Amino acid sequence: MKLMIILLLAFVVVMTGCTNEEKEDSKVTLENVIQAIGAEGPELISEGQREDGALENVKPYMFSIANSKENAKPEAIYVYIFDSEKTVKDAKSKGKYSVTSLTAIEHYEQKNALVVYFANGGRIEKFGDKIQSAMQKL
Repeated sequence: MKLMIILLLAFVVVMTGCTNEEKEDSKVTLENVIQAIGAEGPELISEGQREDGALENVKPYMFSIANSKENAKPEAIYVYIFDSEKTVKDAKSKGKYSVTSLTAIEHYEQKNALVVYFANGGRIEKFGDKIQSAMQKL
């Protein structure tokens, strides 16, 4: 009977360890997000990590996003990589940005990543579908 209890406890410990490992592996990295968006066509140019715009104590990485076939002014995205999906949801609900009235903002989330798209002239459709598609593939 004692042997059976010990085996059962060992099994539970092993399964708990495996479960935690899977959750760690399912986190998205900054590189994953950038590669996924780039694979959809837009060109991304890193503007570095921003001091302003922090959400839940996470500073965003800013990228200019453009279509290499156009001569239009690049738009911007912020990429946040959080510790958990819950933190993404909390941050998204608390996010406030200072922008002009002509700039539309859209949020795209997947797992522990959040992308905030700042569309000049309010045209979310320019890159919105590509960002959404990229995030869904992560």
